[in-house]
Amino acid sequence: MDNKERNEVILKLTCDLLEKMNFEVENAFVEDMEGEESQVLVGITVANPANLIGFRGRNLSAIQTVLSLMIKNKNNEWIRVLLDINNYRAEQKERLVGMVENLVKKVQSTGTPVVLAHMSSYERRICHMAIAETEGIVSESEGEGEDRHIVIKPKA
Repeated sequence: MDNKERNEVILKLTCDLLEKMNFEVENAFVEDMEGEESQVLVGITVANPANLIGFRGRNLSAIQTVLSLMIKNKNNEWIRVLLDINNYRAEQKERLVGMVENLVKKVQSTGTPVVLAHMSSYERRICHMAIAETEGIVSESEGEGEDRHIVIKPKA
């Protein structure tokens, strides 16, 4: 099965799942992630996204995992799904980068490390990438499981 066929199957599975959850899909697309062979972005637009996204995107992450498992069962191959509902991911990235930029300024001015709240691996990755571009500042993930968080500090 080529990627186009695979993506059509993914789109149908996604829309079917959301309809079973009583969400009417207004718009949907699937595209391959650039540079990632077994990862796709599934973009969905619905009328009331709050319950699908959940607190800090937790429902979104759970649905994303379920979709990946459904695709594995259907296609017999593991495809990592990045689910984006009503452009939540782009807004989340913008919010996180803005927060990190402010905290980096604080670390630069005070010289004191800053500990962020616990985050998902996706959120931590966005933060680490934003911080990596800053001279004299480093970020490290600390903690385990759901308590894993980032510490921003001056470079030693």
